[in-house]
Amino acid sequence: MKKQQYIKLISHNDLDGFGAPLLLETLQPELFSNVTFDLTTCSAGRLDQELERFFRQPDVQKYSDIYIMDMTPDSDYSFQQLEQHFANHWLIFDHHESEEELRQKYAANCISPANPAINPSAVSLVWDWVSKQVNFANVPTARQQELQEIVELIRAYDTWDWQNDPNMSNEERKAADELNQLFWFYPLSQSQSFVTKVYQTGWKQYHDQNTLLINTLNGRRQRYLDKHLKNVVDFSVDGHSFGVVYASDFKSEIAHALLQRHDVEAALVIDAHSVSLRSNGQLDVAEFAAKYFNGGGHADSAGGVLPLNPIEEAENAIVEAVKQQAQVNAKTQAQADENLGNLADSISEEAAAKLAALFKDK
Repeated sequence: MKKQQYIKLISHNDLDGFGAPLLLETLQPELFSNVTFDLTTCSAGRLDQELERFFRQPDVQKYSDIYIMDMTPDSDYSFQQLEQHFANHWLIFDHHESEEELRQKYAANCISPANPAINPSAVSLVWDWVSKQVNFANVPTARQQELQEIVELIRAYDTWDWQNDPNMSNEERKAADELNQLFWFYPLSQSQSFVTKVYQTGWKQYHDQNTLLINTLNGRRQRYLDKHLKNVVDFSVDGHSFGVVYASDFKSEIAHALLQRHDVEAALVIDAHSVSLRSNGQLDVAEFAAKYFNGGGHADSAGGVLPLNPIEEAENAIVEAVKQQAQVNAKTQAQADENLGNLADSISEEAAAKLAALFKDK
């Protein structure tokens, strides 16, 4: 009987980030029967903090391996810690161009795409890797095809090939878009169960079971885009033009529509904590995200962390505006009271008597 093995998985918290590790869990019966996977997800820019927290855990030694997906550590210190705690038992499944140079230093531990001509994503890198495992032949052919379809939909959306690849069919573009919409419809607490369910049932069956929801989401998204794109602010910095808009949902879609409707080189879509950037090809937003938002990504699609909370800043600005208006109101009232007093003091006794008599007669 094989000894139980524990593998730590740390990944990004978008569709590609969940899709990659959960693909391993889906294939666990055929490929990793003696493995228990332990998944932690985090937002962009938080990986090094998450690794530091993990390395301090008292039970870190129970894990034989650690796989990092859809992200790359930003510091050499994190790589040193990986080597110290896991020797050669760590792998990175990441595709973001902004960290490519760093991954090259540890190329033996970083998975490369099987076909360099295809833009990879984290889930497609995991698929390439598991396809080479000895027991992969135990996965029935029909099941392989079913899973590969889901992998391709996630990859197409994450790399934006669903918009940019002229050879992609309209049916596949639509499916990639709808799968991503469904993922973001559910709260983060249900993301793992959603992706697991799609893997279990297959995309076609899941789609057919949720047609009404998908159609409803399509309509809701269009109304959301039209409403939020009324509030775009254009600005320029470093010789480049940008459009910025606040939105908590449909960030990629809003950014894409913003680039179509506004004469700017890049779109910035912000929420309370993060920023998503998209480019029309004239600006490397991965470099811009690294420079201004401690982020990264691809030349035409990137993300980062905001140095402030725009909602709190707006709330504080409103509070300050109310306080300032209260001071103005108090000063205005004091001035009015003073003028009234001055008017009373300026009336002669004779005039006052006449006014009193006048009102008495009334």
